[in-house]
Amino acid sequence: MESLTLQPIARVEGTVNLPGSKSVSNRALLLAALARGTTVLTNLLDSDDVRHMLNALSALGVQYTLSADRTRCEVTGNGGPLRAAAALELFLGNAGTAMRPLAAALCLGSNDIVLTGEPRMKERPIGHLVDALRQGGAQIDYLEQENYPPLRLRGGFQGGNVEVDGSVSSQFLTALLMTAPLAPQDTVIAIKGDLVSKPYIDITLHLMKTFGVEVDNQSYQRFVVRGKQQYQSPGDYLVEGDASSASYFLAAGAIKGGTVKVTGIGRGSVQGDIRFADVLEKMGSTVTWGDDFIACTRGELKA
Repeated sequence: MESLTLQPIARVEGTVNLPGSKSVSNRALLLAALARGTTVLTNLLDSDDVRHMLNALSALGVQYTLSADRTRCEVTGNGGPLRAAAALELFLGNAGTAMRPLAAALCLGSNDIVLTGEPRMKERPIGHLVDALRQGGAQIDYLEQENYPPLRLRGGFQGGNVEVDGSVSSQFLTALLMTAPLAPQDTVIAIKGDLVSKPYIDITLHLMKTFGVEVDNQSYQRFVVRGKQQYQSPGDYLVEGDASSASYFLAAGAIKGGTVKVTGIGRGSVQGDIRFADVLEKMGSTVTWGDDFIACTRGELKA
């Protein structure tokens, strides 16, 4: 059996540049594709999920250019819903952050598109999202197992009154919210029970606002979205670093600093996980906030 021995560290100090958040990267790519105008995304995450989203957008006719290191992407927006000229199958691997938003967005208008993926993807439930889209008029068929991919999408989403279980994945609500502004009718999304993962919904609402669309959020119990809207490119968009990844480095600074500085997130971050830095500060660390960095210096720690 192989073993890994970690020696005690006397001091930690330095700067870490965080790669872009996976969920923000794919949300931003899809909105850039749906928007009017050209969007330059920087600090994009180079990951399987993002690659599958880019491949799907390319198959749907979206034009983009990607830097050699795959972290800068210039997307020419479609100015409305994505359309397939003919029947199309999109393979999305195990990319949940591509499958869920695309399953909703491709129900706009009239398409004939199959979304499929690896065997693991076919074990990941999507029934709650499909039920909600069907309430809005979408025509969706399960091609293998009920409530699981692969899916056949044939358009039809009109908007209207939709109910979503608040206890399931926030990615389902995110997919509906991002799709609803492009529907022919207004959409009213009612949440059953308490909504989990509110910070992730805040990320979605903030990103939609950046692309020119505001949602009436009624205490996370109802979301009212006007139909017949259009996303507008913000021009340049910096994908925030992943805040949960930052917590490990900030904690190292708190325990064995020195000062550890993480770049790619800052005081204006929309990710709830940056509040971990507040906890470190309350424990006795010195935390410094900038627009695009957080730094943590060791202090006398207390529980």
